[in-house]
Amino acid sequence: MATTTDLGACEWFVWDLRRSSLIERGALEQVVGEFIAQHPNAEPADLAEYLIGLGFLTKFQAETLLAGKTQGLVLGPYVVTDALGVGSMGTVYKAKSKANGGMYAVKVLPRRSMWNIRIARRKVRDFAQVTHPCVVPFVDVGTAGGMHYLVWPFADGRPLNQLVEEKGRLTAAETAPLMLQTAEALDACHQVGILHGLLKPSNLLVNDEGHVRVLDFGIGALLAETENESVVDTMSTANTMASGLDCASPEGIMDPTQVTTASDQYSLGCVMYYCLTGQVPFPGNNAVEKMMAHQTKQATPIKDLADDVPDDLVQLVERLMEKAPENRFPSMGDVVVALRLWVAENLSVSAVSWPSSSAPAAAASKPAMPPRGAPQRGPLPGLTPASPLPSQVPTLSPSTTPPPEQPSPLRPVTPPTPPTPTFETSAPAGAGLNATGGLSAEVP
Repeated sequence: MATTTDLGACEWFVWDLRRSSLIERGALEQVVGEFIAQHPNAEPADLAEYLIGLGFLTKFQAETLLAGKTQGLVLGPYVVTDALGVGSMGTVYKAKSKANGGMYAVKVLPRRSMWNIRIARRKVRDFAQVTHPCVVPFVDVGTAGGMHYLVWPFADGRPLNQLVEEKGRLTAAETAPLMLQTAEALDACHQVGILHGLLKPSNLLVNDEGHVRVLDFGIGALLAETENESVVDTMSTANTMASGLDCASPEGIMDPTQVTTASDQYSLGCVMYYCLTGQVPFPGNNAVEKMMAHQTKQATPIKDLADDVPDDLVQLVERLMEKAPENRFPSMGDVVVALRLWVAENLSVSAVSWPSSSAPAAAASKPAMPPRGAPQRGPLPGLTPASPLPSQVPTLSPSTTPPPEQPSPLRPVTPPTPPTPTFETSAPAGAGLNATGGLSAEVP
């Protein structure tokens, strides 16, 4: 390679490339030497464009380096390739694993956050028990250059809040299948002792086939750890943005150690409310007012905002959003049953075959919901965690008595196989990088 004095205007950029560790030293020396020999008067931007064309750098990496930032593009075994989202709980990047070449989502936590690696790694082990296709599992934790990061497999799709913002409020027929998948994912995790704790529209990805992927499992669970063992200092960390409180349970807002499976029910109810009405239960940007509203106020009735929502679905949402945890459903499994029955009775599901012979099927009338205040219990007998995932959810239309000769719009599909944990990471949250859309339009 050309000597340092022969690099011309590219000298500082080449030195930053070396410090970043993005390109193996031998390959870097060779490709830069060849480029400088052919273009002795090239500018750093020219070299960056050349390296992008050869596949040595991504556009995001090149822009970051040209801005003079070299730290945080490699976090342990993960090489950051793009920025995905930013929120009150950290910045999310897309990253590639040097170990297996897979793509991952890496969340870099704020520097103010405390870190308990032992608890975080225990959560990783817990997720090894969960194989539900709608769950994006928490697979790794690490510390690099004073930055703490959490890792999930990378998943495609649009955040639910983005879908609603673009389309407007969803119909009951569009909402129910999405919420059924979400409830099933939560139930699968609850059965092995894993809570979500921070469920909200931006943590649900919806792909073109209407499949849901639930994101950010792990953050809420870590917040709910016992005293002095949380991965972050207090719930106030998650409250730095009012939007982080849009679907927070009353008990979780007051004390994150009080989050239970019933807390995830409340959050699910808030997400359903958002889908059906097009707005969160308590709009506004004042975090304190939001916290008080979840504690003491009732949201604007769904019928006042969307009078076409069926009464029974309104009642289901209202029960999920009861202030007192004991007044919600006995378990997330009961929520799954209620949503399956609603879908079966109100949508064309004649072609659906449930995954378990004992799973609920379409019936002439609904069985009574579990009584309020019923004790929490384990999984329902014979109820498998996953039911068939709906296809083309945006085109579903209500039909209580579908003609038998017409194909069902709610047909069983093969759920997408969760990717092998691999992801790409990016610069630290303090690097000032812009991040929009992606894994979760707004991450906790």
